[in-house]
Amino acid sequence: MVIYTMTRKQILRIIAAVLGAITVVLLIVFAVFGSVTASADTGKKPVCSVERGDNRIALTFNCAWGDGDTGRLLDILSAAGAKATFFVTGEFCDDHPDSVRAMSSAGHSVQNLTNTNIHIRGMNINDLIADTNAASQKICTLIGTEPKLHRAPFADYDDKALTTLEGMGVMPVQWSLDSRDLDDPDAFSVKKRVLDGTASGSILLFHNDSPAAVEALPELLTELKQKGFEFVRAEELVYSDNFTIDEKGVQHRTVQTVLPVVYSDANAALDSAFEKMRVNLTLQEIYDLSSVGRVGLVDKIKSFLNERELYAVREATYEELTDCYLVLVYAAEHYGAGDTYAEPAEIPLPQIQSQPVTEGEDIPVIPDESEMESFEKDSSSDSDPQESVK
Repeated sequence: MVIYTMTRKQILRIIAAVLGAITVVLLIVFAVFGSVTASADTGKKPVCSVERGDNRIALTFNCAWGDGDTGRLLDILSAAGAKATFFVTGEFCDDHPDSVRAMSSAGHSVQNLTNTNIHIRGMNINDLIADTNAASQKICTLIGTEPKLHRAPFADYDDKALTTLEGMGVMPVQWSLDSRDLDDPDAFSVKKRVLDGTASGSILLFHNDSPAAVEALPELLTELKQKGFEFVRAEELVYSDNFTIDEKGVQHRTVQTVLPVVYSDANAALDSAFEKMRVNLTLQEIYDLSSVGRVGLVDKIKSFLNERELYAVREATYEELTDCYLVLVYAAEHYGAGDTYAEPAEIPLPQIQSQPVTEGEDIPVIPDESEMESFEKDSSSDSDPQESVK
């Protein structure tokens, strides 16, 4: 019989080798499971808020249980001249059909909150389709129109659910600010929470059966209006096409440029900004931009540009703005503006293009000469037109 002997050093080497092998196996296992999880959920998001510059916001109410406060909520909204969106379940339609009709008759939007207030994460696709259709049919029976928006109760969704809903032609919409009117009975806290957190494009969550919401809303709506916010239905807040949704659920408007026109080949944000001007402004409004100056320009376009595009317009040089503007006029005349097409021959050309320009003379296009002279004299002055709009 042969007896093998090992030193302590050899034993430690063997143990280290075994532990290393186990570590490699575990890493492989975790990598496999990680890839499976990633493939199942790639990070799709519903619309939680909308990037806008016009101070529009959406008041939304989830309706799944009681109905004791719905009438008072409708009275409060009516007194404030505010439109809202009520996400209702199919069961709520069964139990409170008159309230659903009253919501719609008052001019509010009624949308889908599933049929039975269920968690849709992990649902079988066929079950989710059946549940969504059941709730939509009940809503349509009561108010005559089918919902275009869908909300997952408890904000519980996954990629499969979102993809299924989008395929059904309904947009998944959640919220960016929870009033917590069910968790916090203190109406003052509810009001402060909403006032502090609301921004342009916010989607606010309340519940129809909430004494705290009923108590907080009259003053809250007044103060939000004083801040310049406008209450619109959720379907009027979100974009229905040409949009992207980022990792935070913020919906951004995109413009798909297919025209053979480049406004700025050195600044993509400036190029995008001028194409959005062509899409959102009429031809006459584009002509009128020639006399508004930089401050007036920003004021007219800030509602449909994102922060990056606005910054590009504010920081562009006089020459860059002039060049982009002349291309904008050409593109609007030849390819249409404001979603309409106009034959160039039927529209008089703006005078700014026919005026002779001598060497060293600035073309009187955005911004005007007086603004540029002021800016060049003292770029840090409070009267600087560029600084005044930042």
